[in-house]
Amino acid sequence: MNLAEKLNSYADNYWDFAHYRENNPVLQYPAKMVAPMQRQLLKDILEFDSDIYNILDPFMGSGTVLDISRELGINAIGFDINPLATLITGVRLEGIATEAIEKSISELFGRFNLLLGNVDNHTFFNIEKWFREDIIEALSLIRAAIIEEKDIRTRRFFWCCFAETVKKFSNTRTSTFKLHVKEEEKINNMKNNCIDEFKRNVLMHYLEYCFKTNIDVELKTGDSCELLKNYSTNSIDLICTSPPYGDNHTTVTYGQYSILPLLWFDINDLAPFDTILLEKFTAIDRESLGGRIKKIENAKEKEYNVLLNNISAEKKKKIFSFWNDYELVYSQMARVLKPGKLLVLTLGNRRVDNKELPFDKFNDYLARKYNLEIETTLSRNIMGKRMPLKVSHIGKQGAVKSMSKEYIKIYKKK
Repeated sequence: MNLAEKLNSYADNYWDFAHYRENNPVLQYPAKMVAPMQRQLLKDILEFDSDIYNILDPFMGSGTVLDISRELGINAIGFDINPLATLITGVRLEGIATEAIEKSISELFGRFNLLLGNVDNHTFFNIEKWFREDIIEALSLIRAAIIEEKDIRTRRFFWCCFAETVKKFSNTRTSTFKLHVKEEEKINNMKNNCIDEFKRNVLMHYLEYCFKTNIDVELKTGDSCELLKNYSTNSIDLICTSPPYGDNHTTVTYGQYSILPLLWFDINDLAPFDTILLEKFTAIDRESLGGRIKKIENAKEKEYNVLLNNISAEKKKKIFSFWNDYELVYSQMARVLKPGKLLVLTLGNRRVDNKELPFDKFNDYLARKYNLEIETTLSRNIMGKRMPLKVSHIGKQGAVKSMSKEYIKIYKKK
């Protein structure tokens, strides 16, 4: 039995992992990977190839794949354009100062009383729109108390807990990842128990991070295409990732979701990144793949057009721009991957003009173009979605269905 046969030998709907739910994570993050599904996938791959010493996820998000690589003892390399993603993944992979954490928590909570009335309110552009005045005071107190923690790994864990508090007590709606102000009545009726919620989050989760990592970890914030150029050809043993299915503006607005917590952090505790990403609430999404519509070569436009049918010319510009940016990353992934090694992609086909875009077929096309061959394709139903089953209305067509199925595409470099 080879790997493809093993992966296809499981029962129908096995890869759905229908009963999996992530309960009360330290920080919610949009569109997370299904951890047990990725764990089984990696275990099966290792069964047929034990010669894997590093794994790359160039769209790491909250770090699910790389956290599993830590469990399996594989060195981790990860990139993301979003500084919040790098923070979360770093905490998941590097853990906290185990021997001193309970003392650090006790001192942190004690500082809430010591600093009360002695902290200047934190500020950034338009902060009053997104937070009530008394909430600003409470969050500023928590922020100041975190900054006084001496250990950076512990501070980063506290920032993750704080991010969830910031999200919960902001004036934004929870029904969407985009920034939309709640109704005034809901804002006024919101109970200010920021400090209690923050404490609860810390106490609920700190034991999960009481470990010292046993692998080498390289995490970077930035453009995956540019970051990949720093790695040697044929240097990566396994690439496993879930790439964006379209530009962030029209799929999942990770940047808008993340920007408010990021504006509250001490950015000195974050991995280095271009601070232009914090200048506008849409900046992270704009700098992501396809975030800026660019003119592409006529020859490439003709190549892409073969895969698209009956999509309006205006929408095609956005799709082509995203596909072009994605191809640039794909070409670098193919370059750094060692011959005979695997590229594993979990992806889905979003809808435009109420028509399904064949992102899975586009990846098959790129594989042929960049010297990879398809090993197998698995399909799974998306379970427990936070996104609604139907999204925006298009003209006279009514509500557009959102994605309900994903594909696991496995390619081998020739």
